[in-house]
Amino acid sequence: MNKKYIIPVVIFSILLLLPFGVQAVADLRGEKRFQPFDIFKDVVYTPIVREKKVAAAADSLDVKWRAAREAIAAGAEVADALEPVTSSLSDLEAAVLSVNTYAELDTSEARYKSLKLADTLISKLEDEPESFPQADSCIKALVADLGHVSLWRAFLDVKHYGVWTSRYLRAFENKIDDESAIVLALRPKYQLAVWNLFSDPGEKVVLGAAGDCIGKSCGREEAKPEDKWLFYRQDVEFLVQPSPLDVRSAKLDNPVKAIEKFRDQLKAKGVELLVVITPGKPSIYTERLTGRDSRVAGAGNAAAVGNAAGLQSHGKKILDSLTRAGFNTVDLYTPLLAAKSRDSVEGALYLNDDTHWTPRGAELAADVIAKKVREMVDAGIVKFRKTDDVRYIASDSIADRMGDVGEMSGLNKFNVFKVQKVTGHVVSQQNIKERTEKLPVDSTCVEAAKSACQKNDSCFTAQSALCERDTVLYDTSITPFKDDFRKSEILILGDSFSRIYQTDSPVNAGWIAHFAKNMNRPVASFVSDGGASTLVREKLARKASVLKGKKLLIWEFVERDLRFGAEGWKAIEF
Repeated sequence: MNKKYIIPVVIFSILLLLPFGVQAVADLRGEKRFQPFDIFKDVVYTPIVREKKVAAAADSLDVKWRAAREAIAAGAEVADALEPVTSSLSDLEAAVLSVNTYAELDTSEARYKSLKLADTLISKLEDEPESFPQADSCIKALVADLGHVSLWRAFLDVKHYGVWTSRYLRAFENKIDDESAIVLALRPKYQLAVWNLFSDPGEKVVLGAAGDCIGKSCGREEAKPEDKWLFYRQDVEFLVQPSPLDVRSAKLDNPVKAIEKFRDQLKAKGVELLVVITPGKPSIYTERLTGRDSRVAGAGNAAAVGNAAGLQSHGKKILDSLTRAGFNTVDLYTPLLAAKSRDSVEGALYLNDDTHWTPRGAELAADVIAKKVREMVDAGIVKFRKTDDVRYIASDSIADRMGDVGEMSGLNKFNVFKVQKVTGHVVSQQNIKERTEKLPVDSTCVEAAKSACQKNDSCFTAQSALCERDTVLYDTSITPFKDDFRKSEILILGDSFSRIYQTDSPVNAGWIAHFAKNMNRPVASFVSDGGASTLVREKLARKASVLKGKKLLIWEFVERDLRFGAEGWKAIEF
């Protein structure tokens, strides 16, 4: 080799091995595993260990199921007897679904479907004891299939989910990228430098126009920090990419077909479906994203520009098509766009560095949804029983909110975006019990009875009885709002828009609690961040017994999920 090439080759080799070496030192010095070893481990070690775990979990399920059957036959409560079975089945699912360090079992596989079927059947047993033979047969089949170590099955899993597959390599690459010592050390500083130089908040975030800069050229330094508006890139991409129903989106699951099938499944169980599509922040505050005003768009004012864009979004069009097709729907676009006119007085409807609405936006949504439900009741579409013993009250509570879009940017560790204070209205349940208490006998009344009846005992007995007095007293207690699956006739499925302020600070101040307050009746809910398109329906399918006694299911999901929903829009069998 020519000597002049030696130094460049050495330098290139050092640079090539540097990330690997730094990561090896970081992993060996710390508590994390040495990630490159995962590849070798997942070829020869993980498959056998997993098979042993699966077999042990299947044996445990078999033992717990036999014990549960004996306990139920002896008269034990079904729910109590099945609790260990549910726990063992969950352990078996965890062992089967995690094929190796980076790959999950495909949902189309027979093992996956058998596990989900067993889960569903067990959850039904308490309310549908006639399904016991089917559950027994399903669990026995699972134990027979998975209750032994299979080298052939281990080989097939390595073949279909191993290191030579794209699903494994993509996950491995992402994990290396996320946990790389060099990346973790340099990325934050790089992000801060890019922000300071180019006002770029990162790949997941779109920087909107500050309030004072709408309609004019305005540098970042001229905008107040609290006026910076950040948008989640997926929210923006949903608006600018073709509609999920467009022919160019043919590879996507069709959300309308999934919604239609879900409606029909619920109708078969006597439950009405109400669809609530939540507008993304760019659909309501388009002018905050684009900075366009009337001089650009020819409209009356900047808000009118945003309103026009919001009413033409893919989400609104799909909502309108569902309404025309006879679905029960709630239009949140129109009232939210109209409410912007009072932002200067009441505050914005969405947080400026978050994907979600403010408490004001959540409460407005609760009002609109409750109004729609009352209209359905008046029209005879749903019929609820009377609930006179439950009342709800609300009280102010201030909470700190660190915006999720600000967190996505990675700049919050440098205090680029500040914590916002929000005032929520926490809903509590007011329980009122009526009781009757006897008051002391009125002596004046007794004396009058004696005088009137003279010595007639029967007369005196009758008249003195009228002197006894009862009073009605009301005992009131205040308890935190909570889901009530037993008493509620309304079930809510939702995403993070249903979670915000509800289960995170200030707690019980989300739209679900305010909807219950507006309706003056208990509700129950299943919520999954980013998973309202499919994941919450899968959860409901596993716990289908909660539909017992329900008359209405309200399904809330943000508009971007029509394209980007986790797990797509799969057809779920109940």
